[in-house]
Amino acid sequence: MLTLRAHHLLCLPRFRGRGYSEEFTANMAAVAKSLSENPRQLVRITDGPDDICDFCPHLNNRQCVNARNVKKRDRQVLAFLGLQAGESREYAFLQQRLHALKGAAFQKCCADCGWLDLCLSFAEA
Repeated sequence: MLTLRAHHLLCLPRFRGRGYSEEFTANMAAVAKSLSENPRQLVRITDGPDDICDFCPHLNNRQCVNARNVKKRDRQVLAFLGLQAGESREYAFLQQRLHALKGAAFQKCCADCGWLDLCLSFAEA
């Protein structure tokens, strides 16, 4: 079972092969591929470092150096989904629920993310 930060559920469908490093990008691509090939797999939702963070240069001793902003996004997504950290759901169910998070709500949730412009350009395409 994959473990994913709540806000990474927003990132995965918009991932287009860019990342912090080759290792991070390869790992993110592998996670995205696994979920797209098996959307019924269970995902454990967390508000801490996950299977994607393992290759992030902002992770130091299993702690995110951007923890305040990242945890804020995690809390917003968890609240939107009506879930608590530690719960597991099928990826397809999570994506179906998150499909409604768009427009201003999406931008508010991701306002302080460095990748927001890339995600918005994807949404416009």
